[in-house]
Amino acid sequence: MVSRVTAPDDRSDLRLLALASIPGAWLCLLMPVFAQESYYWTYAQHPDLSYYDHPPMVAWMIWLGTRVFGDGALGIRFLTMLCGIATMALGLRMLRAWGANATARAAWALASSCAPALLATHFLTNPDPPLCLFFLATMAALWKARNGGIRWWLLAGAFAGLALLSKYTAAFLAVSGAVLLLLDPSMRKQLRRPGPWLGVVTAAIVFAPVVIWNVNNDFESFRFQTESRFARANFRIDWLFQFLGQQIGVAHPALAAAIPFALLWLMRRARERDVRALWLLAFALPMPVFFLCNAPLMQVKPNWIAPSYLPLLLGASLWFSESGIKDRKPKLAKAAKVALLAVVPIVALAPLMVAWPQHRGSSWTGWSEIATATDAWEHRIDDEDKIDGNVFVFAADYKDAAQLTRALRQLATARHDSTPSPQALAQNVFGQPALQFDHWDAPAAHVGQSAIFVLPRANEREAMVERMRARFDSAEKVDHVDVTRLGVKVLDADLYVCRGYKGAK
Repeated sequence: MVSRVTAPDDRSDLRLLALASIPGAWLCLLMPVFAQESYYWTYAQHPDLSYYDHPPMVAWMIWLGTRVFGDGALGIRFLTMLCGIATMALGLRMLRAWGANATARAAWALASSCAPALLATHFLTNPDPPLCLFFLATMAALWKARNGGIRWWLLAGAFAGLALLSKYTAAFLAVSGAVLLLLDPSMRKQLRRPGPWLGVVTAAIVFAPVVIWNVNNDFESFRFQTESRFARANFRIDWLFQFLGQQIGVAHPALAAAIPFALLWLMRRARERDVRALWLLAFALPMPVFFLCNAPLMQVKPNWIAPSYLPLLLGASLWFSESGIKDRKPKLAKAAKVALLAVVPIVALAPLMVAWPQHRGSSWTGWSEIATATDAWEHRIDDEDKIDGNVFVFAADYKDAAQLTRALRQLATARHDSTPSPQALAQNVFGQPALQFDHWDAPAAHVGQSAIFVLPRANEREAMVERMRARFDSAEKVDHVDVTRLGVKVLDADLYVCRGYKGAK
């Protein structure tokens, strides 16, 4: 059953889309590049069929964006921004196809641009933006395919394959598809036709690069995302409450309060044979239910269920416009709107985080100064040793190594150096696993060489200095870099010149 409400014209869609895209574009252009984004940038410097901890889509997007716009924020995030805008536009189109009125469409535009889980996919470059786009595109193509068009089944398969090329959690699309093939009579009829089977074959073909890479690398990416995670399982009830609390934050408290009511309304509508509700539930529930069940056993990251917020917020938009809640509770509806719009001033001020001191975990600013000092010492050692290329650079973890590598590359570009700066090494210098860094520059190739060890936040990481000294004949602290932004000290780093690398073991 689909409501027969006259859809608004295309110009209203474009106005909604343009307005709702402003926060993401602002953040895309002005937010500093985070360490995890730089890590994916290092992927793009080594084009491949796949990578250790993720499929290749994020690397391919960064490779293309940086070829056009350079290695700064715009180059890294340009295609991410387009993914976010396309996802929002696709949601508007689906609502229109379902006969949703202007209220539902405006609610979707507001919710999808203010919910942190989805706002992040408009500017933060990681596997989630293409995953969300192709997740929703698969749903839209399948909706068209329920009438039997082969081309829509092929397109749905292609989108599902692209979603899998973005992130492995796209496998939940198979669960959603199976549910619909069983419960939607129109879909069930398709099982006797070639469409669904051709769609599955198409998805497998598109996903083949990842399979080939895993076959050639002892299935290590598949193993890392499955058995390695479950091998560390340990019952902790606080992880469950952490997961629930984080979801309230990433959904936005106002939306987190509305979603349970929207789900109840969708369940009632599904029982009344509203096929829209059935579809939204089929795509919204499998992923969060799975991770909710696993949350007491492993630390579930808050962004892992980001694609589920797409059907959840589409459903909440329909509930808001069709259940009568807006008319029954006008003050509550107005308060929810104000709460969502409160995100706007936060977004406006977010770029000021460059002046926020960085402690443990990720980093986002200060690497240009650190890279300048590192580069100076690298040239000094080359001059002293009279041997070009006899010195390598490394950091204490893969995030620092990624930020350092990108900053060194930008420094070389700024002075028109035709020789790319070498890839910094990571904790694999100490003999510890370093994710994708283990596939690139092998520490064993540097035995006997000198090195520059870059250690941000050294006062918090004294153990790293001891690990470093154990791997070299000698090490001397030669420099200290303090980084300030807007008069605030945000980061510092110690630089060590190390002689005689002994190897990782």
